[in-house]
Amino acid sequence: MNSIEAKFVDMHPRSKPLAEKANGLFAQGVTHVSRQMFPYPVYMERGLGPLKWDVDGNEYIDYKTGHGSMILGQAHPAIVDVVQSQMANGTHLSSGTRFEVEWGDAVCRLVPSVEKLRFVGSGTEALMMAFKMARVFSGKEKIVKFAGAFHGWSDPAYVTDPETDRQYGIPSGTSDSIINAPPHDLDAIDEILTGHDDVAAVVFQGNDIAPPEFISGLRELTTTHGVLLIFDEVVSGFRWSNAGCQGRYGITPDLSTFAKILAGGLPGGCVGGRADVIDTVGEGGIRHPGTFNANPLSAAAGSTALGIVERDGIVETAEKQSVRLKDGINQVLQSMEIPGGAYGVSSIVMVSLGTPVDTDDPHAVPVGVEQGGRPVANEVLDQLQLAIINEGLWTHPASMILSSTHSDHDIDETVNKYEAGLQAVRSSGLI
Repeated sequence: MNSIEAKFVDMHPRSKPLAEKANGLFAQGVTHVSRQMFPYPVYMERGLGPLKWDVDGNEYIDYKTGHGSMILGQAHPAIVDVVQSQMANGTHLSSGTRFEVEWGDAVCRLVPSVEKLRFVGSGTEALMMAFKMARVFSGKEKIVKFAGAFHGWSDPAYVTDPETDRQYGIPSGTSDSIINAPPHDLDAIDEILTGHDDVAAVVFQGNDIAPPEFISGLRELTTTHGVLLIFDEVVSGFRWSNAGCQGRYGITPDLSTFAKILAGGLPGGCVGGRADVIDTVGEGGIRHPGTFNANPLSAAAGSTALGIVERDGIVETAEKQSVRLKDGINQVLQSMEIPGGAYGVSSIVMVSLGTPVDTDDPHAVPVGVEQGGRPVANEVLDQLQLAIINEGLWTHPASMILSSTHSDHDIDETVNKYEAGLQAVRSSGLI
């Protein structure tokens, strides 16, 4: 055990027995794959604004922000109030509520491409429904997605290659229904759509850092070939702009999927878009139940959260702070003579360590790093994650998701703590 790991263990004695108990309860000892850690996970107790505290009382500046769902920060007073009030009035009324109407109206108001919508329980469910709608509407079966993109954990979304698909339990028939295209390659998309007359839709991950001309070109190509375009705005929705990635770049997709920020930090998702495509749900089409669709708690939190996003300049505030964070980290990397840089779109800050990136280009990515890949060895990232946790940052060192509650002081402290983490890893001989 090195000094970074020893400090981690010393700081987190109460998390250790919880992790040991969890190992006997849960597959892999966790309930989300990204929560796995060595030597063991940290267990959180509470959060407020940009801060969180673990079961040992350690304080962290939070940059995981509920896997991107908490753009308003932890325990926003308005969300707490409306959810507590609805809790007292019932958590599941087995009927429609005024909150679901207000929630749907807010989505349509913020995202012009959404003429109608359907609420579901999560981002994964939203993509499942979007694929169903595209297939029923078009009468065609295949979906084109981009290699490395993440669209939830359903079978179609996870299709990769025959060996991996069987490992994931994906039937061969499902694998045959998906075409994986190389990222950011319009010629490849044109070739696929020209050579296949059975494509229902192309799906694009809205938080992928892609050149704007690629995004607009994708819309033009799908229109030319008569194929539906789905924007997966689960992460980028109400973050890239009030209208998501499509609003930032002026694109009108046929269908869009939303989750995370949509539900104000509670479970919830939706698929919205052209009314004629959404109306494939109904008599003679898709039958869509779902016990917790637009449940009163999520609907109350979601409608309230979107109202705040619309009124208070939340997207702009979070993005402004991300610029400050990127500038600070880039200064640290330069001073420590570490190749790489902080980059990214909107209020998600990516960090490349060891691989150069043009930090003056807002749509640049590290040279040679494929979508979903990492610029440095996992060993370096794992040790750096422990080191910055020891310093009081709750984040993955290569990906930091901001909220609108991060102050200038929080950002400056983050830069200092990140530098201290890098110095600790350097002392171990890894950077």
